[in-house]
Amino acid sequence: EEEEEEEEEEEEEEEEEEEEEEEEEPLQVQERGQGEQEPLTPKKILEEYDSTPLSSPLPPVDVGTFLAFPSPEKLLRLGPKCSTLIMQQTDTSDTEKVVTVFLKISSVFKDETVVKTAVCETTDALMREAFSSANFNSDAFITSLLIHMGLLKSEDKIRAVPSLYGPLMTLNHMVQQDYFPKSLAPILLAFVTKPNRALDSCSFARHSLLQTLHQL
Repeated sequence: EEEEEEEEEEEEEEEEEEEEEEEEEPLQVQERGQGEQEPLTPKKILEEYDSTPLSSPLPPVDVGTFLAFPSPEKLLRLGPKCSTLIMQQTDTSDTEKVVTVFLKISSVFKDETVVKTAVCETTDALMREAFSSANFNSDAFITSLLIHMGLLKSEDKIRAVPSLYGPLMTLNHMVQQDYFPKSLAPILLAFVTKPNRALDSCSFARHSLLQTLHQL
């Protein structure tokens, strides 16, 4: 009888232990469930936040924004009429303004076809209008351009553009156009031929321009 009672007690203890384990399991499952849900919430917020700029179009760019901080992307975002827009908003009788705008346009020059085309077309519209203006001084333009490119010294402390690659490549296009006064070619040739560190760092662009100028 004692043995039977002991066996019954053992069975009861085992049953109680099993019940306790069963009670613990759903708690663990719940904890796991909560653990999985918690990181989902911030993730969802991030996904919603990330998707917002993708779904909304990029803000439009105006000429002022491009000229203040030039970039190839901004020039392209001005759209197919970028050349006309920039030309219309530039006083083409003012040589200094034309030089400044020319350098800003040419600074974003890239060998990528779409950017190169946009730069050349915008330069053509600006410079065609400038050179055809009766009040535009072509000699003053080329002198100021050489100073801003760091190829000609000036009494005024004018900071030269950081890179000559874009301006040289754009000039290479410009000098071949019918609106460009061929009388300016020898002046450009003389200064681009001179030894210059900035020119040395753009040997390909320099060589291309010199080759073109010799053929004019």
